[in-house]
Amino acid sequence: MTSRSRPRQPDPPPPRFFVDRGLGKLHVPSVFRDAGYEVILMSELYPDGEDQGVGDDRWISDVSGLGLVALTKDVAIVRAHRGALEASRLQVFALSNANLTGPEMAERFRYHLNRIVHRSRKPGPFVDVLGPRRIERRWRP
Repeated sequence: MTSRSRPRQPDPPPPRFFVDRGLGKLHVPSVFRDAGYEVILMSELYPDGEDQGVGDDRWISDVSGLGLVALTKDVAIVRAHRGALEASRLQVFALSNANLTGPEMAERFRYHLNRIVHRSRKPGPFVDVLGPRRIERRWRP
């Protein structure tokens, strides 16, 4: 009796992350970089001060086109930018509390890091919100 086994599928490439300006340049990016992930800050994608004026609809489209996973503290992103999200493939992870300090935001992302990586393998668009101990799907078309 012979057994047939399927060839092992290659692992998907690791996610690459985009960090919205509201999350800062130090604490939150460090969580992902320290875990070995590529992180692109808004100020890197839009240099020379352009990051301060780029509209959300534009970065949503650009980040989706680059295949990045978006991290933000703008939980109202769906309400304010539904059209841009619907036209994208963007996977968004937003904090449930925009008033956290840099270290508190970093800890929230660190706590959910494995779940974020796992969920980011699913096709977008979607917006998931990170609470203190759980992730909630906030929007999917």
